[in-house]
Amino acid sequence: MGSGKRIVVAGGSLAGHAAVSELAGRVPGTEVLWITGEAQPAYSKPALSKEFMQGHSAVADLLLPPAEGDIRILRGRPCAALDVGGRSVRLADGEVIGFDHLIIATGAVARMPAIFSGVGGVHALRTLEDAVAIRACLADSPRVAVIGGGLIGCELAASMRTLGLSAVIVEKLDRLLDRPFGGALSEYFHDLHRSHGVDLLLGTGVERLEVKDGRVAGVVLGDGRVIPADLVVVGAGSQPATRWLDGSGLAVDDGVLCDQNLATSSPAIHAAGDVARWHNPLFDRRMRVEHWTNASAQGRAAARNVIATLTGRPDQVVPFGDVPYFWSDQYGQKIQMAGWHEGHDRVDIEQPGDAPGPLVRFWREGRLVAAAAVNAPRAVMRLRRQIETEARDRHHATAS
Repeated sequence: MGSGKRIVVAGGSLAGHAAVSELAGRVPGTEVLWITGEAQPAYSKPALSKEFMQGHSAVADLLLPPAEGDIRILRGRPCAALDVGGRSVRLADGEVIGFDHLIIATGAVARMPAIFSGVGGVHALRTLEDAVAIRACLADSPRVAVIGGGLIGCELAASMRTLGLSAVIVEKLDRLLDRPFGGALSEYFHDLHRSHGVDLLLGTGVERLEVKDGRVAGVVLGDGRVIPADLVVVGAGSQPATRWLDGSGLAVDDGVLCDQNLATSSPAIHAAGDVARWHNPLFDRRMRVEHWTNASAQGRAAARNVIATLTGRPDQVVPFGDVPYFWSDQYGQKIQMAGWHEGHDRVDIEQPGDAPGPLVRFWREGRLVAAAAVNAPRAVMRLRRQIETEARDRHHATAS
């Protein structure tokens, strides 16, 4: 590694992109090495299920601006193992790379239950490669079955109907988008999708697939019903990409465990983005947030804290306290959510006269902790600021 220091950023999506962008040129005499598992440059993932799937954008439109500065990039070379004590990363091709500090930003991978694996015409959607493969199937006007009624599943179903394709959503719960919106907007989503011709099969799971000549021909439900399908898209959620950390000694539990400064159980390692489960001081709880805005802010925050650590300025290490935020576009409606609704004890739902859907507020112990709305961006941003202000005031009062 020579006499200079090296910061390694492991992971090529937004959190990694944000981290190397923040690091470049900030620590003289230190090499910034970005190791990415995907062959292509960093790209926008929110567009995969929407604009890209509908043909409104090409691959080139999805690429993020190149990270500027003195950065060395190893592209298409995933990490395979971590030696915490030896401060080194082993790549899948066997090369071992040492570091003085590491930022883990390897994101999350799609869950693919075993019954769906290895069957032609069955895809998950997590990467650009996944999206290209799904879009290539659409020219044949397939009958589409979407497994899972979460964000990816609902956005994909909306894209399929926008393209004029038939679409069925199979969801084992009784409600769409139960987890991201706490069930408060489920009735709205049911009406929205049904009004656009999506067949909703709720409260039922998949028993197996019907396969013909190696390709999917239908989906057999737990109650025996058979849904004809030429294309199955599995939106069964995701899991943090931490398998390469097995045996490393780094603390992992539904993500890389981090303190409020995004530092892991090893002082030489931080984490950011979908892979990080950190203590959010604003909500006084650990959380792992798989949203675009979080990955960007967290990647930069982790980088700044690494810079402060390496340059001997511990007073500039700053806790990462943030109000999570995400949005979803379906049939031209923009649904936004701010805050963290888990553990709420009260929900208020109102129907603004100038919005197509409800405005929802989530409360916990008399404090606003989350809010969601349809086509009401000003209201959501105002409520997000309120959530943050109240949370910071409570945190400072507790700390003092």
